[in-house]
Amino acid sequence: MNYVEDRGEDGHPLCSRCDASRMVPIMYGYPTFNEELEQALQAGLFVLGGCTLRPERWACLTCRTRYRELPEPCWRWGEIIQGVPMEIGILRDGEPARAAVTVRRHKPWTLAFQIDEIGVLDYFDQPQIIAQGDDLFGALQQLCRAAARLKVRLLVNGARRDAYRCQVDGPDTEHLVSFRQPGRPASLADTGAIFDPADASLIGTPDEQDRIHAGR
Repeated sequence: MNYVEDRGEDGHPLCSRCDASRMVPIMYGYPTFNEELEQALQAGLFVLGGCTLRPERWACLTCRTRYRELPEPCWRWGEIIQGVPMEIGILRDGEPARAAVTVRRHKPWTLAFQIDEIGVLDYFDQPQIIAQGDDLFGALQQLCRAAARLKVRLLVNGARRDAYRCQVDGPDTEHLVSFRQPGRPASLADTGAIFDPADASLIGTPDEQDRIHAGR
């Protein structure tokens, strides 16, 4: 098993979520508990992942966030972390449900979408939808179009009918959407995190978003 040293020793970053601890491998299965194993766990050489094999291979020693791949510093956009599923609300055939969205990469921006079928999100299965775009909002629009064919609507800010890709220039706006405010210039006061919850009454379609943004 390969171990990950602290930042600066081999270039691996700290956890992208808490920025407080180094990443270590996850060990799955039924280990034999002995003194050697106990010492390794106490030394933080790895963490136990349980008996069921899952796609995550690395974990933070402090916040226990799990990753499929070692995170890089550029893999965090607001609360969004590449490779870490986000649980969101959806309407499926008009009924509330839960789903998971994961940013797989950002060149191009790629979203993986999995509906929660059994009440506990199982990320081991292949995602139901993969969507891509030149930016995060474009990828979300493609995801909304594909989800609509399954009679699914995402209850997030990025799916609001008045939402569009962020109109505010800034170094950390990839995870934001702008909400159209006729008659005044775009500002950070009129933005929101793209995957934050939104009420069903505010949700529209990508075509509606494009028409509103174009002023039609």
